[in-house]
Amino acid sequence: MWRLSYRPEIEDDVVDAVMWYDEKRPGLGDEFVTEFVAAIRRIQVNPLLFAVAKNGLRPCRIKRFTYIIHFEVDGVDILIVALMSGGRDDSSFIHRRG
Repeated sequence: MWRLSYRPEIEDDVVDAVMWYDEKRPGLGDEFVTEFVAAIRRIQVNPLLFAVAKNGLRPCRIKRFTYIIHFEVDGVDILIVALMSGGRDDSSFIHRRG
């Protein structure tokens, strides 16, 4: 069984994304959260399905949205490192690695 944990910054990442989407259309932030949770479940079921990127993290795109969950796997531990917009440079979060 995989053990899932999150960097503390993830909460701010999610809140920022929800606020941004709700500014675009009320309720869109809730739809984002639904897709975020679904992506986390996909990661937890089998994190090794996601290839390791050049930065050493595994990216998981969130369906319908331009955000990517970046995570790492160490043994049975999954660490969610960042939630970032797809167009953002990974230098803004790579320091978060475990």
